[in-house]
Amino acid sequence: MKITQLHIYGYGKLINKVYAIEDLQLFFGENEAGKSTIMSFIHSILFGFPTRQQSELRYEPKESTEYGGKILCASEKHGKVSVERIKGKAAGDVTVQFEDGTSGGEEALLDLLGSVDKTTYRNIFSFNLDGLQDIHKLKKEELNRYLFSAGSTGTDLLLQMEQHWQKERELLFKRSGRKPLINTKLGELKVLEKNVAEAREKNKQYGPLQEEKQSLESAISSMEEEKEALLKEKEVLQVIEEQWEPLTELVATATKLEAFEDVYFPPQGAERLNALKAEWRQVSSYLETLDSKQRKLSEKLEDTQQSSQFISESHQVESMLAQQPVFIKWKDDLSELNLEIRALHGGIKESMRELDLNAAEKDIPTINTGMVMGDRIEKALREKTKCQNERETLLNQLQEEKEAMYIIERKCDELEELLMEEEEYQALQRKVKQQSYSRVSQQQKIWVENQLEEGEKEVKEKRKSFSSQLLYSSIITLLMAGFSAWAILNDSSMWTFSIMVIALLAINLWKTRQYVNEKLTHLANLRRKIREFSGGAIEVMDEDASLETSEKVIREQMEIRSEWKQRILQMEEQGAKIEKLNRQAESIKARLTAEHQSIEKMKSELYLPAEFPAEWLRDAFGKLKELVNSHEKLQRLIEEEKILQEKIDDFSTRCEEWFIRHSITLTTVEEAFTKMKSIIQDIERNKLIHEQIQSEIESLRLGREQSLSQVKKIDDEIHSLLEEAGCRDEEEFRALSLQSEERKVLLASYEGMKTRVNQQTLDTFIGFEFKEDVTKRLNGLGQRINELIKEVSSCRKRMASVEHEINLLEEGTGYSRLLQEFQEKKADLREYVMKWSKFTLARESLKKTIDHYQQTKMPNVIALAEENFSVLTEGIYHTIHVSDETIEVERKDGMRFQAVELSQGTKEQLYISIRFALVRSFRDIYKLPLLIDDGAVNFDRDRTNAFQKLLRTMEKEHQIILFTCHPHIRSYFKENEVILLEKAVVV
Repeated sequence: MKITQLHIYGYGKLINKVYAIEDLQLFFGENEAGKSTIMSFIHSILFGFPTRQQSELRYEPKESTEYGGKILCASEKHGKVSVERIKGKAAGDVTVQFEDGTSGGEEALLDLLGSVDKTTYRNIFSFNLDGLQDIHKLKKEELNRYLFSAGSTGTDLLLQMEQHWQKERELLFKRSGRKPLINTKLGELKVLEKNVAEAREKNKQYGPLQEEKQSLESAISSMEEEKEALLKEKEVLQVIEEQWEPLTELVATATKLEAFEDVYFPPQGAERLNALKAEWRQVSSYLETLDSKQRKLSEKLEDTQQSSQFISESHQVESMLAQQPVFIKWKDDLSELNLEIRALHGGIKESMRELDLNAAEKDIPTINTGMVMGDRIEKALREKTKCQNERETLLNQLQEEKEAMYIIERKCDELEELLMEEEEYQALQRKVKQQSYSRVSQQQKIWVENQLEEGEKEVKEKRKSFSSQLLYSSIITLLMAGFSAWAILNDSSMWTFSIMVIALLAINLWKTRQYVNEKLTHLANLRRKIREFSGGAIEVMDEDASLETSEKVIREQMEIRSEWKQRILQMEEQGAKIEKLNRQAESIKARLTAEHQSIEKMKSELYLPAEFPAEWLRDAFGKLKELVNSHEKLQRLIEEEKILQEKIDDFSTRCEEWFIRHSITLTTVEEAFTKMKSIIQDIERNKLIHEQIQSEIESLRLGREQSLSQVKKIDDEIHSLLEEAGCRDEEEFRALSLQSEERKVLLASYEGMKTRVNQQTLDTFIGFEFKEDVTKRLNGLGQRINELIKEVSSCRKRMASVEHEINLLEEGTGYSRLLQEFQEKKADLREYVMKWSKFTLARESLKKTIDHYQQTKMPNVIALAEENFSVLTEGIYHTIHVSDETIEVERKDGMRFQAVELSQGTKEQLYISIRFALVRSFRDIYKLPLLIDDGAVNFDRDRTNAFQKLLRTMEKEHQIILFTCHPHIRSYFKENEVILLEKAVVV
């Protein structure tokens, strides 16, 4: 993508500026000429205005209500594209207009830029020398990471992400750490594991009891399941015993139905056969009726004869008769044309007299009434009106600004009279400062006295508490000493406990005594401060009265001085506004003169007299367009009149010749039309009778064919019905119908009985041959169920005993509680370990990606950088070495230098070489304009020349826009490649 034009509506101090951009473009101007503003304008139009929450300047114009502008660019994919962004939402409202007429918004702009965001663009394609000032401090890994982040995202977001992951990992775990969460949890787990092991040893019998409990639970569950199954079987057998006779009948019916399994009869077969027979008889009768009608109509058709002497020329008569409306229309149109031609002649002469044209009627086609002339008139009149309005507005505004200037000057004079002399003002400030210091010292003294009083109370209470504590400690010490002697005599180890208690009492007394001593030292310091503050107390009392008055005077003077400075600034701003308005008035006057000359020229081109008022020019142009259109229409109507007269004469001749050929007298064309209508009516009457008879015969023929087809269809359906039933004739079919009815009766009876018996009962019934077998099985089930009830009861009693023993063990120890706590801690540790693993894997994946980039992409970038660096240093340096510690460059004599050892200019050339290499490495992905701000400020003449050569090389692949304020750099560019920015003059 290349930028071809910048149109700035309003951005900073640039208002309504248009710049044409070349492939290599230099913006040259002094400081504050607008170079940074234009660079920011390009960023804002392509990527959005900075929001008010961001630190970047928004460059909202102060002298214009318009904010934004337009960039015209050329793209290989989209052709010519216009990108316009104006004030709207936070980032502005953008409109992208493509060459084919389509338009879009932010999504279309993102597609045009290849999904590059503002940060990526600034880090790759837009830079200055502040971008990498500490390049000499970078190590190989850091440079690789920088190039990787710039190449992949255009920012250092990935590096920030990696640092965040490392910090999170260290918060979770360190090999020799104690505070990280995982280290802490591991220590707690070790202690809990030891406690669980000790509790497990105390509960060795707990395991066997739990196993016995589980065994009993399994046995009870198994017996309960067996009992439930037996009870269900018992219920089914009881039902079979009670319903033995209905079940026997159901089985017998099912056996009969099996004998009819092979019988198939079509659904409603008998009814369908009867209906088809009745339909066949009806259609046969209708067919005989049609045959009789067809014979009668054929006889009538033979008797009908068509005769007419004009039948052979009927088409010619109809053709001439059909032209009757056209002929009448031709005559009417000819009459209207004659009237319209006379009216146009009169209108043209009237318009020429009204406009007082300096031309004849034959010159009318030469008058220029095109859209360009209309646009010129509109623009000239609009510009003239605009200039007149602007001039009037400027004169009013100039008068208002002069009145405002007078008011500000008068206010400044009033404020100067109220100002105090500078020496007097300074002396008063020093006096107030000294008095304020004395007052603060007095306040500090009061605060220190309060602290001293509170401290003395606290020391007094602590001393009283220390005395009581000393008495109680002495008594306890004596008791512990006696207890220790007793323990030693009885060979008991309890004497160590007494020694520990005595040591704790001694430590507590020592700490209390030390706290009292610290407090006494603090009180001594407070008394010393009070003595220091006492010296100036009398003076403060004497000065308090005048301090408030002096402070009031200073505040008033500060307010007056601040207002006076603001008025002075307003005077300067007002003077600049008046000067600017004067310049604008002169510019508008020159524009008015130019527009007057342009309007006079257009009058001459339109054959209007010189004294014709300019205000009527717009209406006159409209009348001229109507005049030209009327003249063109007149010529067209004359031609149409001639053509119509020829058509009328030709048709009249043809009609006269036809009637003479048939010996018919003809006076007028209208009489000919009447006679031709009579001839056509006779021909049509005979045709109508003949066609009516043929239509009736054709209708009967179609009805007969349809009836025959219907008879054949009915025969086929009867045959299909017999085949479906598998019968040879109708008699066999009706016998099969009777068998089907019998099967339906049996099936209905079977379904009715089956609804009262479920399938499980029926399946069980089939397994028994006699009712006595069912009774015998019921007795056996009852005995087994009673046995299971007794066994379950015995197991439940043993279960209760085992559970009681387990509860006693659990209440006596904390093994379950410790085990639960151990598992919870273990689960917490697992979560933290998973979290640590996630950050570790993410960091390793990023590191591998960076290493892969270093092995594949970075060598290419360094090779391109070496090529650029060799060009910029004129072959003095030809190799760049990126080591683990720093960046080194190799001179042509083989000597190596670290980046920190290079001159400032050479370091900047190294930086530019790397940035250009990064841009070239992405030339297949992003072809965006390259913006450089003062790229050769510290280069000497030779290396500036080399920089210019490198720019010419880069120009072939990327558009380059350079900003500078140095005249020696301007000399390297052609005249059409330089845009001069004029610094605004402040009056």
